[in-house]
Amino acid sequence: MKTEDQPGLHLEIDSNKLDSKIKSFEYNGNHYLYVCHIDKYSDKPGGHKDDHPDRVKLLVKSFYGKYLNMDISLDEFNTDAFYNRLLKEIDEHLISTEPSY
Repeated sequence: MKTEDQPGLHLEIDSNKLDSKIKSFEYNGNHYLYVCHIDKYSDKPGGHKDDHPDRVKLLVKSFYGKYLNMDISLDEFNTDAFYNRLLKEIDEHLISTEPSY
């Protein structure tokens, strides 16, 4: 199900995992919750050995309880290619009329 006149999405990114906030967006009449942050633990100097400040983590949850987990290059985030991929993933994996358990 695609809507050609879908307004453009714009996701907000948090600076690190510890300060992430839950946000939402609407696509094709469905509401989704998401958490999006740069892949690092905090803004403390020196960082953490598992920090990847060049990557973005995105978790999207549908009303039906299904999840989409994406790992994106910081350079790709908020580009047309990223949004096309995100909407394709939503159409393929999150659109459902049955809840997941």
